[in-house]
Amino acid sequence: MECKRVSLIYNPVAGMMERSRCQVQTLVRALSDLGVSVESIPTQYPGHATALAETAMRDGVDVVLVCGGDGTINEAVQPLVGTGTDLAVWPCGTANVFSKEIGVPANPRALAEKIVRGETRRISVGVAMKPETGWHRYFLLMAGIGLDATIVSGVDSRLKKWTGVGAYLLAGVDYLARLPQTPFSIDFNGNVYESTFAVIGNASRYAVWFTLTPEARIDDDKLDICLFNTGSRIAYLNYAFQSLAGRHTLSSGVVYQWTRKAKADSKSGALVQLDGEVVGRLPMTFDILSQALNVVAPAVPGK
Repeated sequence: MECKRVSLIYNPVAGMMERSRCQVQTLVRALSDLGVSVESIPTQYPGHATALAETAMRDGVDVVLVCGGDGTINEAVQPLVGTGTDLAVWPCGTANVFSKEIGVPANPRALAEKIVRGETRRISVGVAMKPETGWHRYFLLMAGIGLDATIVSGVDSRLKKWTGVGAYLLAGVDYLARLPQTPFSIDFNGNVYESTFAVIGNASRYAVWFTLTPEARIDDDKLDICLFNTGSRIAYLNYAFQSLAGRHTLSSGVVYQWTRKAKADSKSGALVQLDGEVVGRLPMTFDILSQALNVVAPAVPGK
C-alpha cells in the first residue's frame, strides 16, 4: 500500500536540528515530490510528541514520521504500539541508537522512497509497568536500572545541547568519582539476583560505542538481561572497555540471560531509564510485546 499522508513530528532542539533547521524542509520536499501530503509540527515541551502522535493517529495518517533523537522517538511511539499506524524515523538526535538498530537511511530521498513504498517490518516492544498504580511505558531499545539511570539524571541539558555525547561522558566521570550506590534485586527465570546496574535490552545497541546486550534482537519475543553487581570503580571501567566489543558478558560478576518477564525492587529507590530518559524509580516489572509495532525500515536479510 502506498503512503499518502504523513504527520512529521520534529524536535527543534534535537542535536542536528539545532544546528541546521533546514533538515525538516529537506525531508518535507523529498516526500512532497513523491506525492505525499505532509504536515510538520514541532514539539514544544517534554511529552508533546506523545500528544501529537495520538492526534495524528486519530486523524488517520498513514505514517507518523519522527525527526529527533531516541527520547523524542520514545515519546511518539507510546500511542502507536499495537495499532495499524506505521512509525518512521529520521535520525537528528545525539546518539540515534534506534535508527542505527533498524538500519534507517540517512539520505532524505531514500527514506522518503521507503515511506512511500510502504517498506515496513514488525518489531517487538518492551514495556515497563507499575501494576499497583496502572502506570506503564513502552521502550524500543532498553531499560536501565541503577548506574546508567543515575548518570542520565545527572546530565546537564545545556552542556548536552553543545557537546552531545560529551555531556554523558562527563556525567559518567562524575558518577565514578562519587559512586552513589543504589542496589536492587531483580527476579527473572525463577531466580532473584542482587545488582547495582542492569540493562534489560530489546535491541543489541546500547549507546554510541557500547553494546551491552549483544544477543538481543528487536524483532524476537524476548528480552536480554545483563546484570552487574560491584562497588568497584576499576571493575566498572573494565566492563565499559569490554562492552565496546560486547565481551563483557564473559566476565566474572556479570549475569547475562534472556527472559520474557522480570520484576525489580529496591530499598534505596534505584532510578530507571527507558531509551535514555529517566522515568521513575523501582519497583517495576518489565515485559515484552511481540511484533507490536510497524516501522519503516529495510527488511532483515533471510526473513
